[in-house]
Amino acid sequence: MNVLQISFLLGHERLETTMKYLDITTADEARAIATLENENDKNVLPKWKNPDGSLIDFCGIRRRG
Repeated sequence: MNVLQISFLLGHERLETTMKYLDITTADEARAIATLENENDKNVLPKWKNPDGSLIDFCGIRRRG
């Protein structure tokens, strides 16, 4: 499989996007892996998630009442 085929399968609009990922170093990979959330973080609810599913409080919008 050549780079053009891989680019198409990944849905990249430009070949340059795919080419950027071909030059990833081990250090780049380690930094990316370090940003992944661990198992404990998955159980923490995001600050923006309200029980009713709205974003109103997060956005600072007042409810009409």
